[in-house]
Amino acid sequence: MIDSLYIAWRYACFNKIKTVTLIACITLIAFLPLALQLLLDESERQLMSRAVSTPLVIGVKGSALDLVMNTLYFVDEVPELMTMAEVDRIEDSALALPIPMYARFQARGYPIVGTTMDYFDFRGLEMAKWRSLAIIGEAVVGAKVAKELELKPGDFLVSSPENPFDLAGLYPLKMPVVGILAKSHTSDDFAVFVDLKTT
Repeated sequence: MIDSLYIAWRYACFNKIKTVTLIACITLIAFLPLALQLLLDESERQLMSRAVSTPLVIGVKGSALDLVMNTLYFVDEVPELMTMAEVDRIEDSALALPIPMYARFQARGYPIVGTTMDYFDFRGLEMAKWRSLAIIGEAVVGAKVAKELELKPGDFLVSSPENPFDLAGLYPLKMPVVGILAKSHTSDDFAVFVDLKTT
Protein backbone atom coordinates (compact mmCIF):
# COMPACT_ATOMS: atom_id res chain seq x y z
CA MET A 1 0.00 0.00 0.00
CA ILE A 2 2.80 2.40 0.95
CA ASP A 3 4.64 1.50 -2.25
CA SER A 4 1.57 2.28 -4.37
CA LEU A 5 1.15 5.67 -2.69
CA TYR A 6 4.82 6.43 -3.20
CA ILE A 7 4.62 5.56 -6.90
CA ALA A 8 1.48 7.68 -7.28
CA TRP A 9 3.16 10.58 -5.48
CA ARG A 10 6.26 10.35 -7.68
CA TYR A 11 4.08 10.18 -10.81
CA ALA A 12 2.15 13.28 -9.71
CA CYS A 13 5.38 15.15 -8.98
CA PHE A 14 6.91 14.17 -12.32
CA ASN A 15 3.75 15.08 -14.34
CA LYS A 16 2.86 18.36 -12.62
CA ILE A 17 0.93 19.86 -15.55
CA LYS A 18 -1.18 16.73 -16.06
CA THR A 19 -1.88 16.50 -12.33
CA VAL A 20 -2.92 20.16 -12.01
CA THR A 21 -5.11 19.86 -15.12
CA LEU A 22 -6.78 16.70 -13.78
CA ILE A 23 -7.43 18.27 -10.37
CA ALA A 24 -8.83 21.45 -12.00
CA CYS A 25 -11.17 19.39 -14.21
CA ILE A 26 -12.47 17.30 -11.32
CA THR A 27 -12.97 20.43 -9.17
CA LEU A 28 -14.81 22.18 -12.01
CA ILE A 29 -17.07 19.19 -12.62
CA ALA A 30 -17.84 18.95 -8.90
CA PHE A 31 -18.57 22.66 -8.25
CA LEU A 32 -20.04 23.85 -11.57
CA PRO A 33 -23.57 22.54 -10.89
CA LEU A 34 -23.54 24.10 -7.41
CA ALA A 35 -22.30 27.48 -8.69
CA LEU A 36 -24.85 27.43 -11.52
CA GLN A 37 -27.67 26.66 -9.09
CA LEU A 38 -26.59 29.54 -6.81
CA LEU A 39 -26.48 31.90 -9.80
CA LEU A 40 -29.93 30.84 -10.99
CA ASP A 41 -31.40 31.18 -7.49
CA GLU A 42 -30.01 34.71 -7.13
CA SER A 43 -31.31 35.71 -10.58
CA GLU A 44 -34.75 34.35 -9.74
CA ARG A 45 -34.74 36.16 -6.39
CA GLN A 46 -33.88 39.50 -8.00
CA LEU A 47 -36.44 39.13 -10.78
CA MET A 48 -39.18 37.99 -8.42
CA SER A 49 -38.52 40.72 -5.83
CA ARG A 50 -39.43 43.40 -8.38
CA ALA A 51 -42.48 41.46 -9.52
CA VAL A 52 -43.68 40.76 -5.97
CA SER A 53 -43.38 44.44 -5.01
CA THR A 54 -45.68 45.38 -7.91
CA PRO A 55 -49.23 44.46 -6.87
CA LEU A 56 -50.93 44.75 -10.27
CA VAL A 57 -50.06 45.54 -13.88
CA ILE A 58 -52.94 46.54 -16.15
CA GLY A 59 -52.87 46.58 -19.93
CA VAL A 60 -55.05 45.90 -22.93
CA LYS A 61 -55.76 42.41 -24.22
CA GLY A 62 -52.59 40.81 -25.54
CA SER A 63 -49.47 39.06 -24.34
CA ALA A 64 -49.23 39.18 -20.55
CA LEU A 65 -45.52 38.36 -20.74
CA ASP A 66 -44.80 41.32 -23.04
CA LEU A 67 -46.79 43.59 -20.73
CA VAL A 68 -44.94 42.48 -17.58
CA MET A 69 -41.48 42.51 -19.16
CA ASN A 70 -42.04 45.97 -20.66
CA THR A 71 -43.54 47.42 -17.48
CA LEU A 72 -41.20 45.93 -14.88
CA TYR A 73 -37.92 45.56 -16.76
CA PHE A 74 -38.35 47.93 -19.75
CA VAL A 75 -37.47 45.21 -22.26
CA ASP A 76 -39.31 43.18 -24.88
CA GLU A 77 -42.01 44.35 -27.25
CA VAL A 78 -44.11 47.42 -26.51
CA PRO A 79 -47.62 46.19 -25.68
CA GLU A 80 -50.70 47.76 -27.21
CA LEU A 81 -51.34 51.17 -25.69
CA MET A 82 -54.10 52.16 -23.28
CA THR A 83 -55.68 55.58 -23.08
CA MET A 84 -55.30 57.95 -20.15
CA ALA A 85 -59.07 57.62 -19.68
CA GLU A 86 -58.40 54.16 -18.22
CA VAL A 87 -55.92 55.64 -15.76
CA ASP A 88 -58.52 58.23 -14.72
CA ARG A 89 -61.12 55.48 -14.32
CA ILE A 90 -58.84 53.50 -11.99
CA GLU A 91 -58.04 56.63 -9.99
CA ASP A 92 -61.74 57.51 -9.69
CA SER A 93 -62.49 54.03 -8.32
CA ALA A 94 -60.10 54.73 -5.39
CA LEU A 95 -59.13 51.04 -5.41
CA ALA A 96 -55.54 51.67 -6.47
CA LEU A 97 -53.06 54.40 -7.30
CA PRO A 98 -52.42 54.11 -11.05
CA ILE A 99 -48.91 54.84 -12.27
CA PRO A 100 -48.96 55.09 -16.08
CA MET A 101 -45.82 54.02 -17.93
CA TYR A 102 -44.71 54.29 -21.53
CA ALA A 103 -41.43 52.62 -22.55
CA ARG A 104 -41.17 52.66 -26.33
CA PHE A 105 -38.14 54.79 -27.20
CA GLN A 106 -34.44 54.48 -26.45
CA ALA A 107 -31.46 56.76 -25.96
CA ARG A 108 -28.10 55.26 -26.92
CA GLY A 109 -29.36 51.74 -26.18
CA TYR A 110 -31.11 52.52 -22.88
CA PRO A 111 -34.91 52.62 -22.57
CA ILE A 112 -36.66 55.96 -22.15
CA VAL A 113 -39.44 55.46 -19.60
CA GLY A 114 -42.23 58.01 -19.48
CA THR A 115 -44.02 58.02 -16.13
CA THR A 116 -45.26 60.22 -13.30
CA MET A 117 -43.55 61.27 -10.07
CA ASP A 118 -45.57 58.60 -8.24
CA TYR A 119 -43.28 55.98 -9.79
CA PHE A 120 -40.24 57.30 -7.93
CA ASP A 121 -42.11 57.19 -4.62
CA PHE A 122 -43.50 53.72 -5.33
CA ARG A 123 -40.07 52.24 -6.11
CA GLY A 124 -38.33 54.22 -3.35
CA LEU A 125 -35.92 55.83 -5.83
CA GLU A 126 -33.82 58.69 -4.53
CA MET A 127 -31.77 61.33 -6.30
CA ALA A 128 -28.00 60.97 -5.97
CA LYS A 129 -27.24 64.23 -7.76
CA TRP A 130 -29.18 67.41 -8.40
CA ARG A 131 -32.97 67.33 -8.74
CA SER A 132 -35.98 65.47 -10.09
CA LEU A 133 -38.13 66.22 -13.14
CA ALA A 134 -39.81 69.62 -13.22
CA ILE A 135 -40.76 70.45 -16.83
CA ILE A 136 -41.48 68.61 -20.05
CA GLY A 137 -38.38 67.47 -21.92
CA GLU A 138 -36.12 66.93 -18.91
CA ALA A 139 -34.56 63.56 -18.11
CA VAL A 140 -33.40 61.77 -14.97
CA VAL A 141 -31.03 58.88 -15.62
CA GLY A 142 -30.33 55.72 -13.68
CA ALA A 143 -26.98 55.16 -11.97
CA LYS A 144 -25.65 52.69 -14.58
CA VAL A 145 -26.73 54.91 -17.48
CA ALA A 146 -24.90 57.87 -15.96
CA LYS A 147 -21.78 55.78 -15.38
CA GLU A 148 -21.72 54.07 -18.79
CA LEU A 149 -22.50 57.22 -20.80
CA GLU A 150 -20.47 59.48 -18.46
CA LEU A 151 -23.41 61.80 -17.90
CA LYS A 152 -23.72 64.45 -15.23
CA PRO A 153 -26.43 67.02 -14.48
CA GLY A 154 -26.38 69.71 -17.14
CA ASP A 155 -25.43 67.33 -19.97
CA PHE A 156 -27.77 66.52 -22.84
CA LEU A 157 -28.99 63.11 -23.96
CA VAL A 158 -30.46 62.60 -27.42
CA SER A 159 -33.07 59.93 -28.07
CA SER A 160 -32.29 57.35 -30.74
CA PRO A 161 -34.41 57.42 -33.91
CA GLU A 162 -36.64 54.38 -34.34
CA ASN A 163 -35.70 54.12 -38.00
CA PRO A 164 -32.81 56.30 -39.22
CA PHE A 165 -33.97 55.94 -42.85
CA ASP A 166 -37.52 57.16 -42.21
CA LEU A 167 -37.29 60.90 -42.91
CA ALA A 168 -40.96 61.44 -42.11
CA GLY A 169 -40.69 59.59 -38.78
CA LEU A 170 -40.18 60.95 -35.29
CA TYR A 171 -37.24 63.26 -34.81
CA PRO A 172 -34.80 62.62 -31.98
CA LEU A 173 -35.35 64.64 -28.81
CA LYS A 174 -32.48 66.46 -27.07
CA MET A 175 -33.17 66.08 -23.34
CA PRO A 176 -31.30 67.96 -20.62
CA VAL A 177 -30.17 65.64 -17.83
CA VAL A 178 -31.37 67.25 -14.58
CA GLY A 179 -30.66 64.43 -12.15
CA ILE A 180 -29.05 61.07 -11.54
CA LEU A 181 -30.77 58.41 -9.45
CA ALA A 182 -29.02 56.65 -6.60
CA LYS A 183 -28.07 53.05 -7.34
CA SER A 184 -30.98 50.68 -6.66
CA HIS A 185 -29.56 47.44 -8.16
CA THR A 186 -32.71 47.04 -10.28
CA SER A 187 -33.66 47.71 -13.88
CA ASP A 188 -34.22 51.35 -12.87
CA ASP A 189 -30.44 51.76 -12.94
CA PHE A 190 -30.51 51.07 -16.69
CA ALA A 191 -33.31 53.49 -17.65
CA VAL A 192 -33.80 57.12 -18.63
CA PHE A 193 -36.85 58.61 -16.95
CA VAL A 194 -38.89 61.44 -18.41
CA ASP A 195 -42.30 62.93 -17.84
CA LEU A 196 -45.17 61.02 -19.47
CA LYS A 197 -45.91 64.00 -21.74
CA THR A 198 -42.32 63.99 -23.00
CA THR A 199 -42.72 60.49 -24.42
